Amino acid sequence: MVEFSKEMTPAEFKEQYWYKADLEAICRQQQLPTYGTKAELTAYILDYLSGKAASDIVPVRKNHRLKKSLTADEITLDTKLLDSGFSLNNEARVFFQSYLGLDKFSFKKAMAIKLREVEVGQDHSATVADLVAILENPQLSPIANKEEKTYQWNQFVKEFNQDPLSKQYHSPIKVASILWQHVRQSRREKIYHSDLLEEYAEKITPFLKSSVAGKRN
Repeated sequence: MVEFSKEMTPAEFKEQYWYKADLEAICRQQQLPTYGTKAELTAYILDYLSGKAASDIVPVRKNHRLKKSLTADEITLDTKLLDSGFSLNNEARVFFQSYLGLDKFSFKKAMAIKLREVEVGQDHSATVADLVAILENPQLSPIANKEEKTYQWNQFVKEFNQDPLSKQYHSPIKVASILWQHVRQSRREKIYHSDLLEEYAEKITPFLKSSVAGKRN
């Protein structure tokens, strides 16, 4: 992977795949906000590379998880999602498991997305009941927002990079981007599979390594 440089252009930065730990490290080194999602951290860095001073880049939301965490017994449907000590931890899992009468409970991605939206929008009226509503009414899920799209893209790139066939391209992130554009605009599931390489071969052949292209000709 290419090393981060302050001389990078935003376009060059976006061409690379960065893990969240990489983004946090870059933000820490450049004295940018270090708390947030991958999409938020990426936005801070792109602002910085676009010429905005680090001191002028402020976090879009505060870290509200510095307070003492609530226990399962302290959580109710009226518990505020902000500034109460609530977080999606094991105590919250115990609460939802008990409230829903389940033997086992796992957090849904939509719950984390909802919590992030509440934090970004500083919605102090939001409560645990809003998370329960998402569980009981999936159509209320904020699944189609920017954060979810970022997650889908990150998963797509991750799965593409894990495919041995991706090694035959000299610009893998560009190839992944081309494939993703077609998948995103289709009605198919937004995931990567090797068949895409054959389906869109005409679009990505120019990115084959010369040694591979030579064998095919």
